[in-house]
Amino acid sequence: MKFELSTFKTVASCSILMLTNFSVSGQTKFSFDDQTLKKFYYQTLFPVEYKQITDNSETRKAYMISIDEQIPISSDELKGSFIVISDKMGFHDKDVTGHFLKYELCEEVMRYYELSESHVLLVENENTKKLYLMYSSLLKSMNEEKEKIQKDASELKMIDGFMQSMGYKTSQIDGVIYVKTKYYRILCNLSTVDVLQKDKEYLKKIDGWFEQREAIRKQIIATIPKFDHYARLYRVQRNRMSKADISSWTTLTKSANLLNKKEVDLTDKLWGLLELQNATENYHKYSSEFIDYLSASTGVLGI
Repeated sequence: MKFELSTFKTVASCSILMLTNFSVSGQTKFSFDDQTLKKFYYQTLFPVEYKQITDNSETRKAYMISIDEQIPISSDELKGSFIVISDKMGFHDKDVTGHFLKYELCEEVMRYYELSESHVLLVENENTKKLYLMYSSLLKSMNEEKEKIQKDASELKMIDGFMQSMGYKTSQIDGVIYVKTKYYRILCNLSTVDVLQKDKEYLKKIDGWFEQREAIRKQIIATIPKFDHYARLYRVQRNRMSKADISSWTTLTKSANLLNKKEVDLTDKLWGLLELQNATENYHKYSSEFIDYLSASTGVLGI
């Protein structure tokens, strides 16, 4: 496996991995818990052995990476807690005589290339005392995910408490809080809290809008037979329709047009909310016929 970085001054294909804005203070501890495994299951660590080596006819101890062996973080070998031993080391995919060997993890690599930050960590399993090379970006991402989970949990608790303080019984589904009004199941988030802080009666207004809309829909459905009556008269009588019939038809059309606008406005206000009953599907059985009659009447009467 070869890591390439083009920013070295005169060295090509160098395998030092670099990280920005990450530092380890004291002994950083972590573990691969269930939440980590769900999010980062595809990540791996590389075994590191601290052993005696021969370098330029000298014998010394060194951290050597088993670069061809990748251990998934879901492996039983990586159970337990870990300590970050160092974030000051780097490695190269070639020997540099008198300095370091191929895949030797050491600080000399950082000094040799005058690099200030490393992209890898030397970590130790506290239970087994085994050593591993780990990408520092993984630990950074794990910490960020942990912070996000804690923030989300705190936010959820706050939302739940607020909704209950408003007198609503809450329920939680897949980590999301809901409350039920008379006609709707409302998803509760920070936006919901913000709206209710400005208008405590908002959810009651939603039920009110629903009732208004359903009342208007009943009126709309009641116009269909009336429209049908005038449509039949027009097909038979055409220009011979009486002024009284035309006047009544005109009044009906104007009234129906206002009803339609109100229905559309209320539907827009309720858009995206989850109804506890499927009132809209039932209305759609009639709405197309109503719109056809309204459009035809508007055209014939020149309204």
